[in-house]
Amino acid sequence: LQRDAVALSLFDTAARTRQPRTDNLGRIHDIMTALAQFEPVAQTDIARARAARSADRVKVVDTTCPLVRRVQVHAVQLADEGWPVVVVGSASHAEVKALVGWTAERQDSEVEVIATEADADRLPWRARRGVVCQSTFPKPRFDQIVARLQLRTDDLQVRDTTCPVVNQRQREAVTGLLDQSDVVLVVGGRESANTKALADTCSERRPTFQVESASEIDASWFQVGQRVGITSGTSTPSWVVDEVEAVCRAL
Repeated sequence: LQRDAVALSLFDTAARTRQPRTDNLGRIHDIMTALAQFEPVAQTDIARARAARSADRVKVVDTTCPLVRRVQVHAVQLADEGWPVVVVGSASHAEVKALVGWTAERQDSEVEVIATEADADRLPWRARRGVVCQSTFPKPRFDQIVARLQLRTDDLQVRDTTCPVVNQRQREAVTGLLDQSDVVLVVGGRESANTKALADTCSERRPTFQVESASEIDASWFQVGQRVGITSGTSTPSWVVDEVEAVCRAL
């Protein structure tokens, strides 16, 4: 068994006598809370939440990821400095919607959203642009898109706001996990952008299956003696990965 800092694990499906690892930490049950939890929603939604808080109707805890908040700060700074802003990411993703919401409310701001090199090629030439990126967007793709934007912009201000944790998982998948695996399981939600990107990276070199839970594992995916690698999206709980590992060990 190998498990490193980003929860990558390897095990041999032929080693049936090994037992799944158990943790000393128990699970916490029956948590009661009176918190309002937010995805990185648009500024107008946060304003409404703050208004409710000021009226003492609800306690608001802004649980926006600090790395997502960093993207918002950079986008607003660029807009305040008069840069037309390009957001690289999926237009339908909650984080990108929030970025557009935060940035578009700045005075005289301009915001464009692109996700591919082809999108970049369709943009008109501009004298200047500022660029930020959805935090979970794959950095290699971001770099490729920036290279195309440089051909269509005289002065390009690039803020690399890709998430270092996501980048590390991508590097580990390529440099470590794939080299030691015959089949790869990627654990995480199908709506998770970074989980999908991780699965896409792994599938370029190995048979790869994305699962949201251990119940989705199909024994027909594996053959006796194969080495199976497990990795997960950044928001996947560790206990879900543990359950996937335990089911695979039992095959």
